[in-house]
Amino acid sequence: MTKASTERKHARVAVRISCELTISGETLHAETKNLSRGGAAIYFKRPLTVGEVVTVSFFLTQDGIEDPDRAPFECAASIRWAQPAGERGHEAGVQFLSPSAEQRALLADFLKQAA
Repeated sequence: MTKASTERKHARVAVRISCELTISGETLHAETKNLSRGGAAIYFKRPLTVGEVVTVSFFLTQDGIEDPDRAPFECAASIRWAQPAGERGHEAGVQFLSPSAEQRALLADFLKQAA
């Protein structure tokens, strides 16, 4: 197990939403454990490597249903820590890399509603 030992700049919100990770053209389906303005903890089926850069796509929901008026949040992210997660497969912490102002606003709006 590898865990980053840094303090968080952003509070995490416990929220379960579907997401996808794209790594070298391969797409993995995943689910969030929690989400913040700076990153997320996610569950997925295969191991990932700390330092690996992926593209994450979060399907932001409203009352548990994907919001047709809201585009998915998509951003490059770095794997900060990874570990086995029993029946869930694996879990990892991702840190968003340079989200645009529009992406940050989309995420902030979603987190405000989810909190």
